[in-house]
Amino acid sequence: MNTRLLVATVAVALLAVTAGCLGGGISDEQLDEEAEYDWETEEDVVIDIYEPGGFISDTEYRAVYNVSGQDRLTLYQRGITTDSPVQIRAVQYRSADGEFINGSDLDVDYGDDSTVIHLPDDEEGQLAFTSSTQSKQLSQPAYVSGSYRVILPEGYAASDFLIGHISPRSGESQEIDGRTHIVWDSVSSSLSVQFYLERNQYIFWGSVAVFSLVALGGYVYWKRQIEAIQEKREEMGLNVEQPDEFDDDEPPPGMG
Repeated sequence: MNTRLLVATVAVALLAVTAGCLGGGISDEQLDEEAEYDWETEEDVVIDIYEPGGFISDTEYRAVYNVSGQDRLTLYQRGITTDSPVQIRAVQYRSADGEFINGSDLDVDYGDDSTVIHLPDDEEGQLAFTSSTQSKQLSQPAYVSGSYRVILPEGYAASDFLIGHISPRSGESQEIDGRTHIVWDSVSSSLSVQFYLERNQYIFWGSVAVFSLVALGGYVYWKRQIEAIQEKREEMGLNVEQPDEFDDDEPPPGMG
């Protein structure tokens, strides 16, 4: 009996350890994945959305942050009741003198509610990583306060007030080399961009126009039918109001 209890205890412990290893975290292979980043940026943060995502695939983006004067960068996504960590890969750090450090050589903590990247003791530097988010949108806190640039995939836009969204609203859209760039001079709380394929904008508004014409045509047809029925009733005398015997100005009999 004791042997069975011991075996069961060991099995549960192994299961817990295995679940902990497989249930989360970021491996060195993920941290050291290859990726090309544009380090020559004017803004403090540049987020390049290179895969828009689809019905069953996420949006993929590369981000470069100016982390000068910081000892860590904390990444998280806000939820309804709690925050969640950001799954990152292809992490690189670039010092002011151009030296690169791979992600596996940095101290990266993947916790229950955030991913914390501990930075080298440099006064100036940039941190880059690749990650994913929900399809056709980017919504995240401002991990670094400052100027931001978000680059949409080719053929995509976000300015339509019904099917797109840009927050903060101060973001300025620019067309550069066939791609839409959204630039903010300053972001300190959060940013959100919901984008769409430009040709879908024409399809959407074309559908709205067709629906409006059909609705207008239906209204005109219905109104004409009602008028035709009223005319026919009048021809048949059904709509002719019978005068009330007391409708004239004379008083009723016996009251004059």
